Amino acid sequence: MTTSKRLFFFVFALYLLAHASSSNRFNKDSSRAILDARTTWKPNGNTVAGTNIPGSALNQLNSSYGVFVDSNNALFVTDFFNNRVVKWELGATSGILYAEGQCGSGNQNQLCNPTAITINREGTLFVTVENASSGSVISFKKGATSGETFITGNTSFYGIVWDEKEEYLYLGHHREHRVVKYTKDGRLVGVVAGGNERGAALNQLDYPRGVAVDEDGSVYVADSNNHRIVKWMVNAAEGTIVAGGNGNGSRTDQISLPGGIIRDKNGTIYVADEHNHRIVSVPVGARNVTIIAGGRGQGNSSNQLSNPINIAFNNEGDLYVSDWNNFRVQMFVRETGPSSGSDGSYIYTLSSKWTQIVCFLSLMISTARFFT
Repeated sequence: MTTSKRLFFFVFALYLLAHASSSNRFNKDSSRAILDARTTWKPNGNTVAGTNIPGSALNQLNSSYGVFVDSNNALFVTDFFNNRVVKWELGATSGILYAEGQCGSGNQNQLCNPTAITINREGTLFVTVENASSGSVISFKKGATSGETFITGNTSFYGIVWDEKEEYLYLGHHREHRVVKYTKDGRLVGVVAGGNERGAALNQLDYPRGVAVDEDGSVYVADSNNHRIVKWMVNAAEGTIVAGGNGNGSRTDQISLPGGIIRDKNGTIYVADEHNHRIVSVPVGARNVTIIAGGRGQGNSSNQLSNPINIAFNNEGDLYVSDWNNFRVQMFVRETGPSSGSDGSYIYTLSSKWTQIVCFLSLMISTARFFT
């Protein structure tokens, strides 16, 4: 091999390694699987947590709110009225109590009506709580048996997402009608969306819930009472509507009380369309939604949902839905998609550890050949 070719492969390997290391911006459950507008899911869901009957046993839920799937496909659920977080291993018929609390004044670091949930790369779990007496976001370090107050104050956050690249926490500040940004040590950076009182103008929000962030730092907000999804670019004075915004309804250009949202690597937005009892997707540049789960009326059949409030994806691109009024979590198996491999598994993003290992090996081989 000529010196010029050796140099080319050496530089190319360096590029791949650098790109793999720098592309990991998203929260784990929002970008792990590669999806696009052609991806579909089986219409009948499988119940992976809960029993359709409210209760406090570890195989039951009493209105699930937040859902998060980790890199091992373990499911974490905020069990709202049971004031706890339950972990369900893949294929388990019963959950494991991960954290619990109680309501009442003076109960610091407690989970009183937990809502949204996320986990960072170190394994720290962050939970927002609705009825906070002294802490509105509680953190649980990996392996910890008790939580710590991450954000103090009697307020409520209904949406949460962790930015892995910049290590910021974004929160939907429900009653303050804004989205705020915090550092990893709990310091407020500032308001990134809304903050201009409650309203329907493009510089306002009305009880925001779910939050997502893209590779440029733009924030996507489930503006619940305005029945729309709004994108706020960095330092923007107002947002841009990317879905809904045409009143409360069930047409393809409408959504109704959106909850959890996720944005994938290709820019498609996925929304828990709560009052329409469906999960919808919105490709880049589209304003009309596509139903990907539910949408067959309110009910408890396997192809129905009842007030779905949050969503998550696993490694394979299977969709998890927090089915609030059915006291369960449903999983809709990915059926088709351009990124599925011959073994049926989804291709991991460039930020995955395996891709970085391949890039590193390529670099080593190229280096060895270059200098021999």
